[in-house]
Amino acid sequence: MATKPRNFNSSFYYHVFNCGVEKRTIFLTKRDYQRCLDTIRHYLRDQLLPYVEFQRLTPTAKDSYLQVMQSDPKGSSAQRIRILAYCLMPNHFHFLIKPARTDGITKFISDISNSYTRYFNIKNKRIGGLFQGTFKAKEITSDASLLQVSRYIHLNPIMSSRTNPKGSLIMKPENYTFSSYADWIGLQKPDITDPEELKSWLDFAGGPQKYRDFVESKIKSTPTLGIEDLILEEEEESPQTNP
Repeated sequence: MATKPRNFNSSFYYHVFNCGVEKRTIFLTKRDYQRCLDTIRHYLRDQLLPYVEFQRLTPTAKDSYLQVMQSDPKGSSAQRIRILAYCLMPNHFHFLIKPARTDGITKFISDISNSYTRYFNIKNKRIGGLFQGTFKAKEITSDASLLQVSRYIHLNPIMSSRTNPKGSLIMKPENYTFSSYADWIGLQKPDITDPEELKSWLDFAGGPQKYRDFVESKIKSTPTLGIEDLILEEEEESPQTNP
């Protein structure tokens, strides 16, 4: 799936979104979510090997490859993006991203979409595109809006489970495995999220507990209020607690 070249300002954060073609489910099992998360980790930087080839390496060869990539930080392994928040939902995904360079977001989304589509199609014996055209992205220009968008992303599983009675009910955002909320509230060490960016914004928010209060204060209300222009999707399919 070719992605139209798009350049982004490396001084700003962006809310990035895409969904399955015709809003179809793109994550059917826990293994699917995990595969996508592994792919995301791989393509945070430029790579010499696509993820499917990296995955086939022996453990020793993987270690050697990673050492080579880490020894060349300004060359083939250049950072593409820094992820501040994310959430994978059954038929769509959200990222809050700061590009490390102008083409970083486009290359990142293109690679994870192509890699995951290939995996999904082979696994499910299908052909064709999996994602709904070109991804959407909105520039975030204020600190207050950034925190509100992060809250919206982290509350997505709860909002979706409320609006779809057929789905699993998610009562607390930390109960949803496939988002960065646990990173923000200190329940797990940042992995996909950029630790330096996260620390900076948590300091701005007043720390993990203050951020948790900020997010969970909107569980029963409307987290989109005031940031409607930064929201990219319609109501989507309900999440699964344990796919």
